[in-house]
Amino acid sequence: MNGIRSRLLLLLGVLIVAASGIQFAATFSASLAQTNRLFDAQLLRIAVTLGQMQGQVPEAYREYPLEYDLVIQRWRHDEMTVYQQREHRELPRRAALGYSTVSMANGEWRIYAAAFEGGLVQVAQKMSARRQEAIALAINTLWPILLTAVVLPAAMWWLVSVALRPLAAVQQQIAQRDANALEQVDCSRAPREIMPLIDAINELLRKVRDAIASQRQFVADAAHELRSPLTVLQVQIQMLGRSQPEAARKASLAALGGAIARSSRMVEQLLGLARQDALSQANAGEASVDLVQYASAAIAEVAPFASGKGVELSFLDASPVAVRADADSLMILLRNLLDNAVRYTPPHGAVTIGVERRGTQGVLTIADSGPGIPPADLARVTDRFYRVPGTTENGSGLGLAIVQAVVTHLGAALELRNSAHGGLVVKVLFRPAPP
Repeated sequence: MNGIRSRLLLLLGVLIVAASGIQFAATFSASLAQTNRLFDAQLLRIAVTLGQMQGQVPEAYREYPLEYDLVIQRWRHDEMTVYQQREHRELPRRAALGYSTVSMANGEWRIYAAAFEGGLVQVAQKMSARRQEAIALAINTLWPILLTAVVLPAAMWWLVSVALRPLAAVQQQIAQRDANALEQVDCSRAPREIMPLIDAINELLRKVRDAIASQRQFVADAAHELRSPLTVLQVQIQMLGRSQPEAARKASLAALGGAIARSSRMVEQLLGLARQDALSQANAGEASVDLVQYASAAIAEVAPFASGKGVELSFLDASPVAVRADADSLMILLRNLLDNAVRYTPPHGAVTIGVERRGTQGVLTIADSGPGIPPADLARVTDRFYRVPGTTENGSGLGLAIVQAVVTHLGAALELRNSAHGGLVVKVLFRPAPP
């Protein structure tokens, strides 16, 4: 029952049944009220006529149609019955003058009684006869609706088929494409009602095109960046294979170890970036985590690297600050920011880490005493594999790109600026922790 035609027919059937029920109830109510008025007037007319005829009962009243279930009675003042039609009826003698409704063992009766010179006339009718008449009138009004119930579904099926032809054309246009055909769907002949759907499909195709282009560029850049360390590895291995003095062998081994370390770090960063690309904003972690606790853990991991360079790490004391994040992504962000700060800080420099609450947001600040970034390059340093021209420090150009990917994933905000005293200041503004 997922098809549009099936749903329309089901809804149409429900509407027809509901309309029929409402029509029947309304018609029955109106018909019963009208029937009561007509038959009450008839009871009055019969009683008045009989009262004026001084005991004579017209033959027409004696042969009154049985389906109307009328009973006529007449008494003299001495209560002797002058006439009673259908003597088997047990009706009250001398009912209240005027109209009255009386319940008897054989059903409910509507009675009109009138006193005249010489006696009393009473005309009664069973209420069930009136209801049957009202039901018959109500049923007669249902025939047009029942006829519509037969014709309308067939007409609706045909109309829906005609209306869906443009949608079928769009479906055929998409079905005929191959996997590499990601151009926009032609919507020039599409009806206005399905334009939002086609626009959404075209937007999805655009995102897929952009994602594929980004992946291709990523693979090309990764291959280019990995080529250099792999070439170094190959050269160093060849040199180790030759006979050479012990000092030269040690130098080659050291160079080989450095190339392996750089390659390992680049592969680790590439994997981290790929993992962040796989995450979407909709899947951002909703957990409440303490930013101070995770910053302390990340500082402990980077401390040996900083100590080896003689860089001082300073963590400003702060109370716990809860933010909205997931632990794994937060640690990736902290490690890369701290690694980047220590890597580009000269020996005996300093890196300062601070955590504070600004309104409802948690704010992480990392400031280093390195050379900073030229203002013209600040907007590009988060691009993948981008390195500031003239940089001599070993790196892959992926650290801040990973940071930007994590920030996007967490729904946070990243700010980069140069300090007035030299060095780079990085701020990350996190969303408030969930309640």
